[in-house]
Amino acid sequence: MVNAKWVKTCCSRFDHGGCGLKVLIDNGKAIRVLPDKDHDRSRGYICAKGMASLERIYHPDRLKRPLRRRGKRGEGKWEEISWDEALEYASSQLKHSKERYGAEAVAFMQGAPKGLEHLLLMRLANSFGISNVAARNDVCHWPRELMARVTCGFLPVPDYEMPSRCVMLWGSNPFDTNEEGILGTQVERCLEDNKPGLIVVDPCETELARKADLWLQIKPGSDDILALGFLHVISSEGLFDEIFVKEWTTGFDALRDSVLPYTPGMVSKETWIPEKKIVQAARLYAESHPAILHCGNAIDNNSINNSSTCRALTILMAITGNLDVPGGNIQATFPPVLSPRKFIGMDSAGEKKKKSISAHYGTSLCVPAIPGSLLIKTILDERPYPIKALFIQGSNPVMSYAGSQDVFHALNKLDFLMVSDLFMTPTAVLADLVLPVATNMEFNDIGQYGMVHGYVEARPKIVEPQGECWPDIKIINEMGKRLGLGRYFWEDIEDCLDEVLAPARLTYEQFCREGLLKGEKRYFKYREKGFPTPSGKVELYSSIMEKEGYDPLPAADMRKRGNDEFPLLLTSAKSKYFFHTAYRDLESLRKKSGGPGIKINPRTAEENDINMGDNVEVASPCGNARFNAILTESIHPGVVMADYGWWFPEMGVKELFGWRESNINMLTDGNSSFNPVLGTVQLRGIPCRIKKLR
Repeated sequence: MVNAKWVKTCCSRFDHGGCGLKVLIDNGKAIRVLPDKDHDRSRGYICAKGMASLERIYHPDRLKRPLRRRGKRGEGKWEEISWDEALEYASSQLKHSKERYGAEAVAFMQGAPKGLEHLLLMRLANSFGISNVAARNDVCHWPRELMARVTCGFLPVPDYEMPSRCVMLWGSNPFDTNEEGILGTQVERCLEDNKPGLIVVDPCETELARKADLWLQIKPGSDDILALGFLHVISSEGLFDEIFVKEWTTGFDALRDSVLPYTPGMVSKETWIPEKKIVQAARLYAESHPAILHCGNAIDNNSINNSSTCRALTILMAITGNLDVPGGNIQATFPPVLSPRKFIGMDSAGEKKKKSISAHYGTSLCVPAIPGSLLIKTILDERPYPIKALFIQGSNPVMSYAGSQDVFHALNKLDFLMVSDLFMTPTAVLADLVLPVATNMEFNDIGQYGMVHGYVEARPKIVEPQGECWPDIKIINEMGKRLGLGRYFWEDIEDCLDEVLAPARLTYEQFCREGLLKGEKRYFKYREKGFPTPSGKVELYSSIMEKEGYDPLPAADMRKRGNDEFPLLLTSAKSKYFFHTAYRDLESLRKKSGGPGIKINPRTAEENDINMGDNVEVASPCGNARFNAILTESIHPGVVMADYGWWFPEMGVKELFGWRESNINMLTDGNSSFNPVLGTVQLRGIPCRIKKLR
């Protein structure tokens, strides 16, 4: 190890936050990974996923060469081909589908983006003239962002860099799973240094719930009702910021009238939270200045009424005077880099969006990608047109999309399916062409580009890719050129990175030395130019929603869920040892996770003759799946909480990696009701029953 040296980079493919890493390189191989104590935000933190980075890079089962199917779909019979052959095959299939059936017959699908790949895929779609890029926008981030935009013009993000008197964590558990742009270490420092009041809204008693002044153990799927109940208490008790409401909002009287029915008593009955706690929490948040409302991903996907939930929570920030104030929720300033809108060629996408699946179903065209479940529905129904060819990048929809059975049938119906991934997955095994991708340490990338948290970070390459793996961004760039669209792409993908950074007058090499590029941080910006809404104010009664034919005020979904046949409510949580459906291949993480589990209250377990560790079948109106019983008082007797994302690489291709066994999406429905604004389907609060398998 004479020539060994430590180099720095940022984690990116395990979570959104991007913790700083130090990696020891010896003769071109990464041999050790440690947290970077000097990193601006993580400051020496590293999670189990980050510690497993090298296990993933050098895993023997990684895909290392392009594979073309040579048997029946799902048989797992492949031949290795060159990249030139792979690009020629892929481009010819995409061109054929477009020429024979029209541009709408080709679609792209993106998983959780971490760097440039999602925006670059949208650039390819716009330049190729296709209308449909599906992503998880409808269940991740965009419900919060779009509903905030129609209310105040931007997504208010927590300001953990300044002292705060109250933190309300709603559907977020940042000690286990970071939100995009926010690390658990930032939350931890705020709680330790400032000693703010802490409110946690979560159906499960997490570590943060145990630390909280008030833990509101909410009934899954009733967040809209609780948010409206808070607005009732604050407006009826006069706890709102009177000056801000008068000078900087519109529609307050209409809002106050609309929340009159949501009394603490009514809300308590519908959410299972004691009436006293609802009032205490509303008062604590409203009377603490400044206060942070930190909304997590669960808000995006716990109900098909997520648009009203997200609107109500943004309104809650506004009427309490916590918008764009130090230690509250702020409008972050975008760093001086190329506009994402210009990068993806958004100006050329207008007419194509009118032909999109979103336009057909009437969901908002402001969401940059179409709802994934509506793409699956379109493939199956062939309405408004047939989808014949699909390119899936960094996603495993057979496991991660609602209604896994429908997803499986839809992918099998395609004429051509191409998947890029690190490992063979239940989705990739159905493909005609599988492309091997590089890990984050094997290529240069820019993290957080296009996000709203006010910074981008350098993620430099530190080792050579394994085998013939390519970064997703290189695959897209070369596909663009092979499709005859070279004028929209780059000779070398490194030139793309320099173009993104050009407004900052930095090359990528210079950017790596800086590590982080931030936008200028300023508060109370609305005092200069108003809010970026049609009225220039926070629109409690949204003129945009009204113009687009949606309800301009948030309202609750009061439909009853569950019955005697399915008396329990199923919810889920992401494991701190995995990221969505990824990394079930890594033995170290599998051992720590303990396998696919389901949390059950001991009282509920006793009623169903279930003991700790028993194999339990969970059934819903859509299907069934199996989990290992975890008995805990942390969950309500009327709720069970199952692990999400489980499949079993060890079961092999013939069994399609056991995709049905412990897959929570065998219990969800992606083909019926959806939110009319966002296209979101119900992923939590699913009526179910449980029984012990003997």
